Amino acid sequence: MPGIRAMALLLTGFALSQAQNVTLLNLLSRPDLQAPTFYVTQSEPALLAPGYIMITPSSPGTTNFQTAPYIYNNLGHLVWSGIHHLAPGLGPYDEKVCYYKGTPHLCFTQFTGPVGGGPGGLGSYSVIMDETYTQVAAVAPSGAFAGQGLTQDLHEFNVLGTAGASALVTSYVNFAHNVTYPACPGSPTTPFTKTGLFTEVSTDGLNTTLFQWNAIDHVDPTDTYVCPGEFNVGTGNNIGDGFDFFHINALDKDENGDYLVSSRHCSTIFKIAGNKNTEGLAPGSIIWRLGGKQNSFPVMDSTVPGTPNLNFSFQHHARFRPSINGVSLWDNANDNITPASAVASSGMSVTISTVNGTNKATLVEQYISPDRQLDSSQGSHQFLPNGNHFMGLGSYPYVYEQTSNGTNIFYANWGGLPLQSYRAFKYVWVGKPPITEIALFGYAQNCTAPAAFYASWNGATEVISWKYFTSSSENGTFALAATAVNNGTFETFTTAPFNLYAYAIAYDDLGNMLGQTPTISVFVPDTALAPSCNAISCAVGTNYGAASKATCAAPPAPTVITSSSSTAVSTTLMSSTTSKATSAAKIQGTPSVTTSPVKGRKTPTPSTSPPAQAKKTPSPSSSPIKKPKKTPSSSTSPIKQSVKTSNPTPTSSPAKAKKTPSPSTSPVKQSKNTPTPSTSPVKQPKKTPSPSTSPPAQAKKTPSPSTSPVKQPKKTPSPSTSPPAQAKKTPSPSTSPVRQPKKTPTPSTSSPAHVRKTPSPSMTKTRKPTLSPSPPSFPLSSTPSPSSSPTAKRH
Repeated sequence: MPGIRAMALLLTGFALSQAQNVTLLNLLSRPDLQAPTFYVTQSEPALLAPGYIMITPSSPGTTNFQTAPYIYNNLGHLVWSGIHHLAPGLGPYDEKVCYYKGTPHLCFTQFTGPVGGGPGGLGSYSVIMDETYTQVAAVAPSGAFAGQGLTQDLHEFNVLGTAGASALVTSYVNFAHNVTYPACPGSPTTPFTKTGLFTEVSTDGLNTTLFQWNAIDHVDPTDTYVCPGEFNVGTGNNIGDGFDFFHINALDKDENGDYLVSSRHCSTIFKIAGNKNTEGLAPGSIIWRLGGKQNSFPVMDSTVPGTPNLNFSFQHHARFRPSINGVSLWDNANDNITPASAVASSGMSVTISTVNGTNKATLVEQYISPDRQLDSSQGSHQFLPNGNHFMGLGSYPYVYEQTSNGTNIFYANWGGLPLQSYRAFKYVWVGKPPITEIALFGYAQNCTAPAAFYASWNGATEVISWKYFTSSSENGTFALAATAVNNGTFETFTTAPFNLYAYAIAYDDLGNMLGQTPTISVFVPDTALAPSCNAISCAVGTNYGAASKATCAAPPAPTVITSSSSTAVSTTLMSSTTSKATSAAKIQGTPSVTTSPVKGRKTPTPSTSPPAQAKKTPSPSSSPIKKPKKTPSSSTSPIKQSVKTSNPTPTSSPAKAKKTPSPSTSPVKQSKNTPTPSTSPVKQPKKTPSPSTSPPAQAKKTPSPSTSPVKQPKKTPSPSTSPPAQAKKTPSPSTSPVRQPKKTPTPSTSSPAHVRKTPSPSMTKTRKPTLSPSPPSFPLSSTPSPSSSPTAKRH
């Protein structure tokens, strides 16, 4: 045993020393985001549960991507990077959807502290964000133990119920406590111990302690399966390095008020009596122990073929599962040091029976990944609403989804070892980010070549299409140059005739305007940079800076766009995205703005006053429209622009969006005014309700961003008497920084334009789309030994 442990520690140290760079997404409109590419290697869209994939990729060594909370869709395309929502010096963990005040919110922990968890810095805390990605609550434990104030640990932040009035959080404390461990080589005695605690705390900003439990008060430290001095468990020789005999890593609460606690190092799941235990047990007392040296279940059997009995070790993510009258967990089956208890890690579902004094635990479901990895740390097992199961492999950068019968229907990764994500989840989510997250990049290979445009809105889930407007003058007349449907990619790509300036407007599937990008100057490379460029972009990593930008003369006035032929072009573009009869019945031809008012979008501002109502803008006139003067934006998330920009004012905050459909995985040069080919539409799922607009006060020591909503559009009647040329309604630039193309009547020879209602592929079942780019090859062993499993972080 000592020899095996020494070799495992050596291999673990080697794994930790490795650096791992990944293929980054080349986001021309958002060069400030360095996100890892998400490779989907298997997908069965018709069987997948709706939702978005949420991960917090990290690496124990150095890497080239930003450690942040991320959201990807089922096609592997980025939806949101939360890099600008992290507090300085803190790392993200455990990103998921939680309910707060009755509506879905985004929750995760920001932690700083020792690798593997433990007493964190005083700045560690958990956050709750609304649909605009605005922090509305900060949560951290209160109280103290052994003279030390409790701090937030990375392992658990479980917001309870739909009201979300309280949450469960973990803490660790080192204190002086002598323990001898006879099962370890040399029977060492440690003078300092690290204990695990959990707190149920209020989420109202006061962080009031509602319940607290400490492992050292209820569990014998010698019940542990690890020994002092092993990897990331502590030596126990000093107050800063107490021996972590318990390692608390998951918490839950049932409808009776009792708690579930997972101890990795004891390989045990505990049920703990709450304040109102139905059996009359004292609060904090242990009701039963599943697994470990003091197991309460003499019968541990299995109904899973090929697995004769229930056996797990060093588990994570334990949860009550009322639907099966039991619990679920992620069975790591090893810690990269102790001999493995199984040949592969897996998600497990276990029924619990305590009838007539006979305790029985039965394994009824087991979900093993296609490559049968042996995950040495971290990991998660999620029950999905449609009956599927979603697993994150923790110390491996892999996620997979399986049906209830164990059929694998989704498999994806974001690189090779030692990349990882503490947990991984899949949730339905509607993101409505502020206007500061919208961006546009324009590029042309030379002053006469077609321009390529890349529009994006970080975190928006409801953008269906974009319209691109260009002009030869920054403050001159802007005309419609192109229309493009978003197919689920982070950036929506299109081409148009060259011009000097451009902006883009995002629309939802009903034609409602959601928001407008700043006006940009189209980038043309100078003679020195041109050799590294092609028709749609320059080489990855090229600096699109002012110093390398060529000067171009204004092209001839775009009369072809502003004449009656523009309507024919627009009709051709939009008719290629014709929807089903039900969608076409809702949106046909060129309705005026009065037929479907633009919906307001909440955009956070520093103001604490109640939201005012802004005017609803009228339908545009038939003459070319002058672009309004630019106004500075209230930047809450820096967007690196290589060209001159002017952001719209907060009163032009975007409207609600719809889900986005599937994309191609890389931009492809398109011909003039030709949109991305359409796909068959699918019925949209229902929208998720918006959260409360008056968030609670923030917890002490962790001030949150402003949470009050901005001014909303105020309705006024449309003065226009003639219909605009656009198939989708847009407001007048005279009262809003949104510019409109010139109106022209639809030619009698053209059929009415139909705006296609297209749902998000990650939220609905659609045609089989193109997945993310083909991944590099990562060798995997079908039955790896314990020493071959990576242990980048021991959580």
